Amino acid sequence: MNRPFTDVPQEYYNTCITGGTLTRLHYTSNTYDDNNCEIKKDALVYLPYGYDKTKDDYNVFYFMHGGGGNSDEVFGGIEARTDLKNVVDNMIANGDIEPLIIIAPSFYYEGTTEALTSTKAAGALTQNFHHEFIKDLIPAVENNFRVKSGRKHRAFGGFSMGSEATWNIFAKALCEVKYFLPMSGDCWAIELQGGLSRPKETVQFLINSVINSRVAKTDYNVFACTGDEDIAYNPMNSMLNEMMLHPDFFEFGTDFSKSNFVYCLAAGGTHTYDYCYKYCYNALPHFFK
Repeated sequence: MNRPFTDVPQEYYNTCITGGTLTRLHYTSNTYDDNNCEIKKDALVYLPYGYDKTKDDYNVFYFMHGGGGNSDEVFGGIEARTDLKNVVDNMIANGDIEPLIIIAPSFYYEGTTEALTSTKAAGALTQNFHHEFIKDLIPAVENNFRVKSGRKHRAFGGFSMGSEATWNIFAKALCEVKYFLPMSGDCWAIELQGGLSRPKETVQFLINSVINSRVAKTDYNVFACTGDEDIAYNPMNSMLNEMMLHPDFFEFGTDFSKSNFVYCLAAGGTHTYDYCYKYCYNALPHFFK
């Protein structure tokens, strides 16, 4: 059962007079490997309109870029050179979603230049990112911004390689996050593109992760998106079809009212950020309910 895909209204790409702002967060992390090296990291942060005029606390959406990108990629830097900010600004202004904070981090760091061209090396970084996310990024965000604490106030999503990072956060940080938005990418925990080559083992890995987390099926929500002309369609679709065979853990539906998993497929959707932002438009209204 797939949820119908809805395109973004054209006017949502226009500049919003009640637009949010972008700022930079710097924090210290670690390689969390045998080298055990301290590293300097940053994330681009979207603050909703009115953040500086209220004392409200906000839900937070962590949004990971794709392969070869950086913390500036999804928003286009402080200058907001992509469409994402306008889309989010207009969604908030029109009441589609409540005001929220968006954190755009990166799984790369200085010295990982090989991973910019090596899919295997980049996959190793996404598989390791949960350490930084739990131990360093969440605390840095909560120490510097007015965000609501607790997993029900956190979402994590990503596009392409960022989608692989999202599946890893689902598997290894489910106790920290309730909502997930994997876009155009499968889980590589078993092997690269394991959703296509080894879907049964990949899905069993995710099931085991849920069991080990002791989080109930009614307490996590996944809104998975891709397009049928996307290069990631076959691996992701193969994995999701296997997940459908396990309703005790992944109950598919068109929303989260009676299910915990939504599969939104865009006819003609390609592997581009244009569609990534459309997926955000489709998914974010279902989070933080």
